[in-house]
Parts: sequence; structure tokens; C-alpha cells
Amino acid sequence: MSQVKIIKFGGTSVKNAEAMEGVSQILKAEKAPAVVVLSATAGTTDLLLQMVSAAASGDLNTALELKNALQNRHFELVHKLKLADDSELLGALREWLAKIEVLLKGVYYLGELTDRVKATISAMGELFSSRILASLLKREGRRVCWLDIREVMITDNNFLNAAPQLKTIRGKCRKLLAPELRDGRFVLTQGFIGATESGVTTVLGRGGSDYTAAILGFALDADSVEIWTDVPGVMTADPRIVPSAYSLRELSFTEAAELSFFGARVLHPSTLLPAMEKNIPVRVKNTLDPSDPGTLITREAAHPGRVKAIAFRRHINVVTVESTRMLMAFGFLEKMFAVFANYRIPVDLISTSEISVSLTVGETERLNDIAAELRKFSAVTIKEKMASISLVGDSIKQEPTFLKTVFNALDRVNLEMITFGASNNNLSFVTPEAVLEGTVLRLHEALFEKKGDFA
Repeated sequence: MSQVKIIKFGGTSVKNAEAMEGVSQILKAEKAPAVVVLSATAGTTDLLLQMVSAAASGDLNTALELKNALQNRHFELVHKLKLADDSELLGALREWLAKIEVLLKGVYYLGELTDRVKATISAMGELFSSRILASLLKREGRRVCWLDIREVMITDNNFLNAAPQLKTIRGKCRKLLAPELRDGRFVLTQGFIGATESGVTTVLGRGGSDYTAAILGFALDADSVEIWTDVPGVMTADPRIVPSAYSLRELSFTEAAELSFFGARVLHPSTLLPAMEKNIPVRVKNTLDPSDPGTLITREAAHPGRVKAIAFRRHINVVTVESTRMLMAFGFLEKMFAVFANYRIPVDLISTSEISVSLTVGETERLNDIAAELRKFSAVTIKEKMASISLVGDSIKQEPTFLKTVFNALDRVNLEMITFGASNNNLSFVTPEAVLEGTVLRLHEALFEKKGDFA
């Protein structure tokens, strides 16, 4: 097969008619066929979840009003794009809207919202947006094949956070996608959605459209993956907090993965794993400025030993488990982590001493239940409304003045935890959420804005 590119557009890139026309212009510049992965239009998935939650709580009228708002939004998009004469498109949209209404009424009358129904409802947005863009491209004379991604994205039955079955997906892609690409067509499909072997709809978790793009790149031995969003690539910090933040031209896979894991929102944390395995370059670009090169993510790090960016997470809980039984004891940590595993709660950061362990977990309704289990064999304290801040860069431990610069910037900041990642790629802190933004600003100034900076 000739060169294959996977191109993914996020929800803000297709948020309205003007944005969709911008995507069409970007795709006009593509000479070779590509697989185009689309998210739902901005806000659509949230709207779908709101309506099904309303139905589950017994408010069918609100659920149907939200369904009508969703319908109006997409039919307005169809009319603004001058696609109202596409009977096939209109038929598909009406069919899916009717299915949504049936599901809402079923949830309302049963008074129960299962994960399976929630996945089926939340998957609808990508179907709408991709079908509309496919119609637009066809009207403009492009050879387009619209594909329901559930035909190839086979997953397990964890409906709301499904695990893709890569070997099966690879075979399906070669059978269904590769011939269309060889024939010179653009394959237009959805992100975020999958299906079990028996055809039951699943989703890959919020933000999973990036992951879909990387999986398709892996399955088709793609030459590159492009992620188009509304920011100019991966930035040194969140520009909403740090106005002086700037985009990075290059990152390594490990740096980008660490940033995603520790809170940077440009990429889904799982996105880079398939690309890393096949060494497929990933480029993050800005639909608002297509000429900007964005950020290129490859195996090799540019300028190792420097901090590349600052990531953070809000709504962190610090759980401290303390017991004299830890001292010179075997199996205590295994017993403690088994509690978190039983509740399927991932642990992010860990700090240990002779008789205590402090760790961080995201906001969770089950935290009190976990604490109750832990208190059967230890003393437990929980600090809420905390935040984690992570400094990421390959081999930053090798920079001799790095720690001095960082801790000078953190003077008089109350630190709850400090962890220097075993991966040699990150230094993380936990602070009260109230001081998060000020701390990020101080760190960015010290590391990226002063003479002799690390970036």
C-alpha cells in the first residue's frame, strides 16, 4: 500500500458549520488517501449524557427536550452546510434520533441506567458528526467511504472504558479499510466508539478519539498520525493559567505520554502506546492555523536534560496509610494496594516512609469505602482539594542545577508530597488546590522565562 496517514479532528474542530468547512479545506491539501477520525461536535457527548441521566432520574420531559436540542443543533448544521438535499444523510440522522428516543424512554420506564445503555447513547455524537462531514466532502467532489468504526474497533465488554483487541482490529482494518485506501478513497470514521465481538456498542473513555487514531495507525502500518485540535500543539503549560506559555516543536513519546498522564489535555493518555510500538510519528496541529507546524512527537527526545512542560491535575485526594506493622514487614504494601485494585481505582503518585505510605487518587465517590477497608489494618487520613504539579522532560535528573532552580521557585509553597519519578522523566509535587495556579506561574517563570532557562 502507498503512504497511509491517520488524521483525527477533535470536537472543537467540527463544532459548527464554519469549523467543518475549515476541516474540509485542510483535507483538500491531502494528496494521498487517508483515514479521517472524527469526534462529536463540541458539547454533544455531554448533552447526550445529560439527557440519559435525566431519563434515569425520572424526568422524561427534560430528557426529550435535550434530545430535541441535539436534533436542532445537527439539522441546523446540515442546513448551514447546504446538505439538506442529501436524503441518505437525513435518513441516517432521523434513524439515530429515533433510537435515542427509544432508549431514553426505556431508561425512564425501567428506572435503571446500565453501562451498556450509557455507552450506546454516548456513542451517537460521533456518528452524527462523521456522517455530516462525509456528506460535505462528497458534495465537494471527494471520493469518500463512511465507515462505522464498530465494524473494526473490536473491544472487550467493559462498556464505558473498553480495551481494544489489537490483533482482531488489525485483521479487520486490513480487510475493510485497506481496500478503500488502495482504491484512492478517504475513509471517514469515528473515534471513541467500539463494539464487542457480538456487536454491542462500547466506548473507549472520554478523549478516546485520539486513541482510536493511534490504533488505526498501528493496524494499518501508517506513516504518520495527525491530531488536530484548537491549540498550537503541546504547550509548555496551560495557556489559560500561563499566558506566556508557548508551543513545543518536538517531544519524545515518553515525554508526551508523561504529560498526558499527569494532566495535560492535548492527548489522551493511551494515544501514544500504539504509535510507540510501531514508531509512528504523531503530530499535533491547530485547525485555527493549519500552516503552523505544531508539535512533532517521535521516539528520540530533543534536548534531553531539559524540562519540556508543566502538567497538573486538580481534584486530587491524598490518602495516607500509617501502621507500625509496616516496619520490617512483608506483604503490607501488597495488602494495601489490593484494596485499591478491588475498587478499580488507579493510584497516581506514591511516597513512602518506614511506617506510612502517602498516595494520590483522583476524585472518587468510593473513597470512603476504600478508607473503611484500609482502616481494618491501619490508620488512614484523607486530604481533599489537593492538586498535583508535574515537571516533565527526558533525563531531567541529569541536569545539575535543576533541583536548585525548582525549589527556589517553590520557596514558601506548602508541599504535601514530592516524588521524583522512577522513569527519570518527571518531578511531581502535591499542593493545596488553592495555590495551584500561582505555583504553576512561578515554576513556568523560573524554568522557561528567565535567562538560562531549561526549555
